[in-house]
Amino acid sequence: MRWIMMKDFLARKAYGFWVVALALVAAVVSLVRYIGWAPAHNTTNILVILSLVIGIILNIVSMVRDEDLLLVAVTACYAFAAFRHLADQVGSFVDAFQGINMFGDASQVGNIVSIGICMVCGTLLAIVSGFLKREK
Repeated sequence: MRWIMMKDFLARKAYGFWVVALALVAAVVSLVRYIGWAPAHNTTNILVILSLVIGIILNIVSMVRDEDLLLVAVTACYAFAAFRHLADQVGSFVDAFQGINMFGDASQVGNIVSIGICMVCGTLLAIVSGFLKREK
């Protein structure tokens, strides 16, 4: 019986729903990577973690309730996390460009960028999903 309900639920969904699901996957990957990387390098920012967690919760709610304002909030949370993460690591970028280790850790620029790319992908997917139909 539950399979029939789930099948009916998914049958009503359009391409926008699947883009929202991809945004959720990108955010979860970002959160896991950030939580795994940041504490080891003493760069953990609780605001990044909270904004990703709140965005993930709102993303799940937006998959159940089709509300455009929820997607705006999801996008804002993911964008805040991405820019806060990159702004916190500006010292590492400076060190990489200067060829020294003074303000951050130049060897971590690759990890910083890859985590930031995951966050920005989640943000862009959330933006795109706002312009697509999520239900047939």
